[in-house]
Amino acid sequence: MSDLMKVLGQNIQYIRKLRGLTQEELAEKCEMQTSYLAGVERASRNITIQTLEKITTGLEVLPEDLFDLTQFLEKQEPAKQTLLNKLEYRLANCSEKELKLITKIVADIQEAFNEED
Repeated sequence: MSDLMKVLGQNIQYIRKLRGLTQEELAEKCEMQTSYLAGVERASRNITIQTLEKITTGLEVLPEDLFDLTQFLEKQEPAKQTLLNKLEYRLANCSEKELKLITKIVADIQEAFNEED
């Protein structure tokens, strides 16, 4: 098994556990067999791009998150990183106009929080 397959499998497992999902739950979300997902996590199965896409959708992450060594190695503030990944995933499909509005809303919320302090 290759090092890349190991990183991919370990990151899938790590993110799955951060999401509080069992292998069965993620496999169901991805429309695949639990045994197949387990093989991917163990790096004993090669996967296709379509399968990778199903897994990223099921985990609500970007494909690059599954190949990110820092996320797996550092594990600092995993809950915060998970929220940032979810936010990035949702923002990826927004138009420029929507992103500008969302940015303004976030800035307004941050300003309100700062005024409370």
